[in-house]
Formats: sequence, structure tokens, C-alpha cells
Amino acid sequence: MKRSRIPDVFKNRKKFRVAASESDHLLDESNVALSEVPSDTKAALLYLRSLVNVKAFEDRIPPIVFKQQVYSIVSCKTVVDKQINDLREKKEIKLFRLGKESDAFAIVFTDNYRDHIRKTLADSPAKERFLETVIEKSSDVSLDQKTMTDFGFKDEEITQLLHGGVLNVRDVGSWWIAIPGAGIFMKCFTKGRDSVLRTIRKSKYQKILQKELEERKLVAVKKLGIQYHIHDIIGAELVTKQDTTSGPMLTLDV
Repeated sequence: MKRSRIPDVFKNRKKFRVAASESDHLLDESNVALSEVPSDTKAALLYLRSLVNVKAFEDRIPPIVFKQQVYSIVSCKTVVDKQINDLREKKEIKLFRLGKESDAFAIVFTDNYRDHIRKTLADSPAKERFLETVIEKSSDVSLDQKTMTDFGFKDEEITQLLHGGVLNVRDVGSWWIAIPGAGIFMKCFTKGRDSVLRTIRKSKYQKILQKELEERKLVAVKKLGIQYHIHDIIGAELVTKQDTTSGPMLTLDV
């Protein structure tokens, strides 16, 4: 199995790597603004997006990536979090809560999310208002009753959005902004992650060369691809990646 090739947008930008010990020093310098630090955060997101084959899901989802996957590419988490927040405030990306973990944030480029809503949601005034307000004007992950009222949504329209899968109940009078089809995606993602971790767990000393893992024919990772899952388990710190003379070694964190 051939390894995925990083697109030009990722190759052509200067890579920024900061070791943990170095990042503390960098971020403590009061005369250095984080915005001035070169970063590959957006390029990493574009690369990760390119790994998602939406055709494998019959175009029922937009390209979805997880924030922790970016950590596997750009090593300074503080910079990643700052620049993801900047991209969110600029409305270039949308963040979503997916999964059981409290910090399991998924990322979709706004253009992809907008196109997905246009294809998925039935035409209605609620759909048009959602496109014009929630997508174009809001950078929040969730919405409360006051915000929805300010945006002009009536109770019956909120119900329509819930049925359409673009809102999920968070609490009484508050909702998570959602991705229609996310359930299908998460089922596939979870099975793939479990399959990859199980493969490493069964390996000698619970470690495996990355290139060997990439060559394994794992049915559960077919839709999203092994590279997608490798970036996930490294970024989520489920495995430790260590360079060896034979290539990167992945060791299960226990």
C-alpha cells in the first residue's frame, strides 16, 4: 500500500516544529506575538481534509478532521489551538463536538459545511436563515435560545433544524451545531481506530513500525484510510511515535 502524499500546499510552507521544552520558552517571551510565529496549522488541515474520501460515504458527509490530528503534524499545541481559534473567528472553519470525550472537536471547512447543508437540508425558510446566520455570522460551537431568537428562528423552525440534523440538544434551551451524517462517520471512525489499536496491541511488545502498519490490510480502516487513523492515534496520544533506523515506530501507550 502506497503512503499518502502530502499535497503541495503542505510541502511549500515552512514547517514549524517546537519541542515541549522549547515551546515554554517561546511562549514566555512577552515580546513575541503568537500571530508572528510561522505555522502549518491551516496547511495541516488542508492535508488532513485531502485524506477524506467523501465518495466512500456516498457524499453523505463533508470532509471531517479532528483537532488532535493536527497535533500529529504541528507539535506545539498552544500554537495550533490559537490558530484554529483564529480560523474559526474568521469563519474559515467550523468546530463541532463529536464523540464522548469533552475535548473531541471536529473541524470542517466552512465552504464544505455550507455545501453539505445545501445538499442535505430540505428547502425552507429555516434552512436559508441557518445559512445566512449560523454559518455566516456565528463562530460558536453551540447556540442558546436567545441567540436563536435574535437570529429570527421560531420554535417550529428550531424543531425543523433538529429533525434535519444540523442541531443536537445540548441542554434545555441550548443546542450543539451539528453535522448531518455525523453518526455514520463516527461509527466508521470508531471502528477504524479500534482496529488500528488492536493491531498494535497484538504486536510484539505492543509496538509496530509505521510502514508495517500501513501495509496491513485492515478492513475497518478502508473508508477513511490508514493515514487518517495514524494521525488520529498519534495526535490523541494513544501511541508514542519514535524515530528508528527502520523508520517511525508506534508504541501503544498503556
